[in-house]
Amino acid sequence: MARSRRSWGAVRKLPSARYQARYLDPETREMTAAPGTFSTKTAADRWLGRKRVELDAGTAVNERTGSQPLSEWWPSYWRSVHSHKPRTKIGYETAWRLRVEPRFGAMPVRRIKPAHVDDWTAELIEQGVSASKVIESVGVLKRVLDRAVRDKAIPVNPCDQRSNTLPKRPKTDRPVLIPAEVERLAAAMPSEADRVLVRLLAYGGLRIGEAFALRWTDVDLTRQTMTIRESVEDTAGKVTVGPTKTYAARTITLPDPMVEQLGQVKTAPTKSGTDSLLVFRNRQGGYRRYRNWRRTWDKACERSGVTALPHDLRATCASLLIDAGASPKDVQAHLGHEDITTTMQLYARVRPGRSADIAARLGALIAEAG
Repeated sequence: MARSRRSWGAVRKLPSARYQARYLDPETREMTAAPGTFSTKTAADRWLGRKRVELDAGTAVNERTGSQPLSEWWPSYWRSVHSHKPRTKIGYETAWRLRVEPRFGAMPVRRIKPAHVDDWTAELIEQGVSASKVIESVGVLKRVLDRAVRDKAIPVNPCDQRSNTLPKRPKTDRPVLIPAEVERLAAAMPSEADRVLVRLLAYGGLRIGEAFALRWTDVDLTRQTMTIRESVEDTAGKVTVGPTKTYAARTITLPDPMVEQLGQVKTAPTKSGTDSLLVFRNRQGGYRRYRNWRRTWDKACERSGVTALPHDLRATCASLLIDAGASPKDVQAHLGHEDITTTMQLYARVRPGRSADIAARLGALIAEAG
């Protein structure tokens, strides 16, 4: 093999008649070969020149780590999501196991190109994978590749350079209940605690997991306040208790009827005679499970003729607060949203009959002018 040394790096001709370029890695102090060979000595020399410029500028990638498969970055990424909600972690793990790893797991990260990501997302859509799962899968791939960029295994993340537009999550027009429907639904519940729970979701805007985690020590009936600190998740058959979705506590003021009804729940004896610190407890005094309670909810919907999901009551609360004169910032704080855009775009909906109310008020103003 012919060798050619220079002031920096080395080029040698291989038995295949192709040329290999090598350079001294400043971190390992070892001679490191280019990821590929070259058809001419001039091409190998040009590559060495570019490599030296990149090393001097601090933008060079590590050829050795760039040859490692994507699967070697997954364990460190997985450890980094330990603080996420259990349901979120299950979604990420499923996306990796079913969609990301089969396509990219064995591929060296330096060989993953934007076109590969585009082809993959197009195939997922053709296979009928939902928009939410496609978006989640691309997000997992991007975050794992971000670690390869951070470790200088690749210069840029191919997910950032893809050309395909990701599918949009379908928007479903969810209902906003009027107070009469809330009361009809509450009346169809089998117990006073369930009736108060429905009203609290609609007039307090709590997430169902926050309501299940609520303790009497968080409720001040004298001051008419309630502090939401925790949330219950029922994931894969396991109940876990942790912080709220935004990892922040919030205190809301309750309307007079809610204070009176909560007082009745507090003093009412339980069927099992068990004392519990929880406001909405199961028969053993422990945390309720959402899947079990959904059966109670669905039966109440059938009896009342109201078609809604428990989460729709948060949008109901947002819309009622705005009708009552609350500002968008007030509603954001009440519902515990990090971003006011979430409040206004997803939760502040127009309730039925609102347009007629506004027209009547406008008519009254016009009449005053005449």
